[in-house]
Order: sequence, then structure tokens, then C-alpha cells
Amino acid sequence: MSLKRNDEPPEAAEVRSLLSDPRELPAIPHRYSRLLFALLQTMYLSFYVLAMANLGGVDEAIRHLRLDSRWLFVVVIVTACIGIPVRLYLLAAAAFGVRGLARRFAGLFPFVFLLDELWSLSPFLLVERIGWGLALAATAALVFLPFSQRSVLLMGDDDATPYNLRQ
Repeated sequence: MSLKRNDEPPEAAEVRSLLSDPRELPAIPHRYSRLLFALLQTMYLSFYVLAMANLGGVDEAIRHLRLDSRWLFVVVIVTACIGIPVRLYLLAAAAFGVRGLARRFAGLFPFVFLLDELWSLSPFLLVERIGWGLALAATAALVFLPFSQRSVLLMGDDDATPYNLRQ
């Protein structure tokens, strides 16, 4: 397999962006990018389902953190109820090879970014079990994942990148 890419440098305005330009990313086979993307969607889907399956534990964890549990509890429920269909759509799109998924995800990215950043705080709901240090470390890792989702799609999507993958 040979990987070929457009070596034209990104525009100066694009370089200043927090988001990766497709020309900066390595090309990977389409199937690998879709698999990695699907695994990330599965992880988020499991967060939502597990939280909804243990709402009593979520409420107790919020109270333990001494936060205003009413509004935060509602935020957890509402974002999980929104996140479940979004993740199912993205998971199905990745699994069935929907063309232009990177482009579609780019349209959803601002919304998904906000949702993911809110859920990156979810390790603090487990602070009694895992401790503050691990909760902080897990949160730091989760904060980065919205960018990873976008990048992994761009690395393997022929329609969204100037890369050509030949087998």
C-alpha cells in the first residue's frame, strides 16, 4: 500500500487554528480510521448508558461533590439522552461506511465538542472509588478526545482530505 498526499502547505490562517488541517495529518487506511472512530463512539455510548442505568449512584456522587445536585443531575440526564442517539448515528455511520462521514462530523463537531467536554468531567462522579488524582488524569485525557475523533476521521477519509490511499 502506498500513501500519497498533497504536499501543499496549509494556509497561514489554518495553521493558527486549534484544529488540525487535513494536510498536517498522516494518511491511514479508511477501515482503520472508521474502526478507531467507532471505538470512540462506543466508549461515549457506554458512558451515557451506564450513567442512565445508575441514576441513583449519579445523584449520590453529585451530592458527595457538594454541588447543586438538582440542575447538575438534570444536565447529566439531558446530555445522556441527547448523546445516545448521536452516538448511535455516528457508530452506525462508521460501521456501515457512510460516505463523507468526516464532512458530516465536521458539521456536528461544535455540538459534539460541547457534549464531550461536559462529559469529560464524568470521572469526578467516580471520585469516591478512584480518587482525585485518577479523576483528574482521566478528565485530562477525555478533554482531548473530541479533537482525536475529528482527526482520526480526517486521516482516513478520502473525501475530506487531500490524501489518496492505494492498495
